Amino acid sequence: MNVSLKSFSIRFLRGILLVVLFMGMAGIGTYLTLTLMIKSEDTVIVPNLVGKDVLVGLEMLSDLGLNTRVKGTRYDDQVPQHYVIEQSPEPGSAIKRGRDVKIQVSRGPESVVMPNLAGLSFQQSKIVLTENGLCRGVVSRMHSPLHPVGQVIAHFPPSSSMVNRKKCVDLLVSQESNPFSTAMTDLKGFTLEMAIRRLEQLQLNTGHIRSVINDEAPPETIVAQTPMAGYRVTVGSLVDLQVNRTPTSPTIGNPPSANGMGLYHFSLDNGFLNRRVQVKLNQALFSINLFDDFLRPGQEIWLLIPKSGNPTVLIYIDGQLVDSQIMDGR
Repeated sequence: MNVSLKSFSIRFLRGILLVVLFMGMAGIGTYLTLTLMIKSEDTVIVPNLVGKDVLVGLEMLSDLGLNTRVKGTRYDDQVPQHYVIEQSPEPGSAIKRGRDVKIQVSRGPESVVMPNLAGLSFQQSKIVLTENGLCRGVVSRMHSPLHPVGQVIAHFPPSSSMVNRKKCVDLLVSQESNPFSTAMTDLKGFTLEMAIRRLEQLQLNTGHIRSVINDEAPPETIVAQTPMAGYRVTVGSLVDLQVNRTPTSPTIGNPPSANGMGLYHFSLDNGFLNRRVQVKLNQALFSINLFDDFLRPGQEIWLLIPKSGNPTVLIYIDGQLVDSQIMDGR
């Protein structure tokens, strides 16, 4: 009988152990199931944002409970402006909700087609330039009976040409027929640099500059001007100048190239600070920006300059005219 009781106890203990083991495994299974369900609810798959508009990408990430962080922008000739170039994490990655997805956004191609500004108001032209990543350059004004006051008559670079972003565009704007007038200053005997500075002070524009040889006048000085001294001129008027040059006067630049072009070389003096250097080509109606950037001390630039029409190259450092040279068309 004792043997039967002992056998029953063993079987009873085994049963209890099996029940406990079963309940433990059921609890672990339930825990793992709930954990996986919770994790699956907190984890999402990162979508592919590359090539999509940044606003579309922002909406997609927001719907998944993810945050958008723009890590930078860059120019790209293949990806349109405001479209995603790169992303991190990569598409298909599993991440938790609330995490950041970093994107890089395209600024569009670095070169753009120059828009047509002719016929726009001066204010409208500034808006169009800003929208295309361009800046406003020299603004010249003249009266035109064919254009309302304040309307853009012409511009440089011309429309449909390819220009780099941040390029400054020179404008010719219509003005009133009888603006404020003043007596023309006598510029004879001035150096070309002095004459141009004086014209800028009078809000007059430099017109055609040509070189002549006059043995009776000091070299490199103004010997004639149009309009002459004492004539009434209005703000924005063009003033043509003649500069006395000796046969040995230096010509601009270095060895000329083909097709009526010449190389212009400029080197910034040594020093400690970067300086803003502007090189402008003066023609009859426009002062065209050839170069506008900051140079390091001692840095050199080389520019290809058209020689036709004897244009004048003006060099500004930090906004101050420091040199001018007449382009010899020979």
